[in-house]
Amino acid sequence: MSSRAPCSVLNEKVPLAGTAPTSDSWLIVMHQGPWGERPLDTLVSRDLTIWANEHDAKILLARTPKGVDPYPLSTFLCSSRSSGLVVGTLNSQGIPNLATTRPSSPMLLICTNGKRDACCATFGRNLITESKKLLSPSLFGQILECSHIGGHRFAPTAIWLPENLVLGRLEPHAVTGLMEHGGIGSQFIRGNTNLTPAQQVVHASVWPQTIVFESDERLGTVHYITTFINGATKVFTVAATIVEVVESCGGASKSNTQYQLQGPV
Repeated sequence: MSSRAPCSVLNEKVPLAGTAPTSDSWLIVMHQGPWGERPLDTLVSRDLTIWANEHDAKILLARTPKGVDPYPLSTFLCSSRSSGLVVGTLNSQGIPNLATTRPSSPMLLICTNGKRDACCATFGRNLITESKKLLSPSLFGQILECSHIGGHRFAPTAIWLPENLVLGRLEPHAVTGLMEHGGIGSQFIRGNTNLTPAQQVVHASVWPQTIVFESDERLGTVHYITTFINGATKVFTVAATIVEVVESCGGASKSNTQYQLQGPV
């Protein structure tokens, strides 16, 4: 297949699990206007970047879809394991004031950063359009467009907050089930950003069971991951291999680490 094909088509057989970015927290800053190719470099201040690094947070820009009232200027969302998802207002220096935040409803952020990759513009925006037809206005109001999450080769890709769960190859029926019932099939899961890529693979393999990770030891290219599931300890093995992938539309192949579940020990 030619590399001129959309990157999400070239990667349609690549496993999703283990491909989510890793971060303990996410800072979402509302910016209703255009973003450009790399908005974190052009629209985010140095002071805000420093704040995010100090709080182990990755930044996303977000905006409401067409036809939905925008948030007030300087609004931000912050999602972390300790505080869940909260909403607040940046202070006069453009820095989050966490002391004045309030709890937020769950939010689904769908990447539509088309200047970064054509797949996000095409598949991300199409997903939002189709989801609007299926959801009530109140639930559709919990969907935001967002800047580059990472992994546009899995478009349409999104992040579900406050679970910090990154999703890929999303379909309208999956969005409907998630927004209405809070559930999602394992075939759409890239991983929880609070986990390592190898742990993400294990997590997806037992979804939706509750899992506690006790240790993650690596021997060569194999991870031995000890977990606690349903009252029992299980050890999983996950192999890391280097593969060549086309990460972006029109781009050349690059080396990438792929994680594959080998099974419980």
